Amino acid sequence: MLKNGALGILALALILWAANFSYGFLHEAGHALVIKTLGGQVFEIYVNPLGTDAYTLHSFVSGTPGVLSMEIAGLTVTTLLAFFTLLSDYAPLPIFMAMRTAIYALNYAPGTDIFEVQRLIGNYSLLITAALVLLNLACAAIAIQATIKNVSIREPVLQRLLHL
Repeated sequence: MLKNGALGILALALILWAANFSYGFLHEAGHALVIKTLGGQVFEIYVNPLGTDAYTLHSFVSGTPGVLSMEIAGLTVTTLLAFFTLLSDYAPLPIFMAMRTAIYALNYAPGTDIFEVQRLIGNYSLLITAALVLLNLACAAIAIQATIKNVSIREPVLQRLLHL
């Protein structure tokens, strides 16, 4: 019995590590995609082994609309990722993705994406933060509700999407 519990904990730890690392990489890939779309160059995407620190080295992006698009891209990708992971039957994954994005959207520390957005557009950045937090909390709520009801997430989400 203890062996199965330990394997379950190890499996959960590996899944969360992979989710965390993937989160950092895909967040930075969102920035990189917009940089490339704007005609810039991406030199490096770095994610540390734990997935807790990541950055993209790139050429200069000019103009407020371009910089704003680049800064918002990472959070947009992870928000979409949170909703996409609802299609899996593993509820902790969308909860993790959505909550991490919601928390990051609230981080106005210097050097963060949302700090740069605030620097560009001022207090209007609060509207972007509110939208990101609300979307991600809604995603987490869907996953939590499915977990509580002990049902598959995939079917209700697909049914809701098809009936819209």
